[in-house]
Amino acid sequence: MEPVYIDANYWIYWFDERLPEHIHVNESMQSAIRGKVVLSTVTLMEISHYLRNLPVNVLEENIKMITSLSTLTLVDFTYDILQSSIGFLSKYSISGLSGRDCVILATMEATRSKVLLTHDKAFKKVNGIRIIDEIP
Repeated sequence: MEPVYIDANYWIYWFDERLPEHIHVNESMQSAIRGKVVLSTVTLMEISHYLRNLPVNVLEENIKMITSLSTLTLVDFTYDILQSSIGFLSKYSISGLSGRDCVILATMEATRSKVLLTHDKAFKKVNGIRIIDEIP
């Protein structure tokens, strides 16, 4: 099974049952976490930022659930990832990708991941990766 990068929006939709997207992501998230998962520390911080208003124990449980996955490759935001992210930003910012999005691309490149689970439509403009989005 090839590694899958899971964008923050999918983690957030999965954790937050109040969101209308929640019902659409459960199956793809369950499948993804049974396989190889790739995640940047930057994306992990983005998830934490969204969940920050939850009770501390809930925030910590959700983050621990991610970081304790036996299938997880957690990639630090290194200088090499930064340099690669800047390259992607100069190429794709016109397509609507943000700096954090380009960190995802750089992390995927560094881990040779070609599959991205995301609801962010801007990634569809990136060649060489396969987008999975189960949300209508």
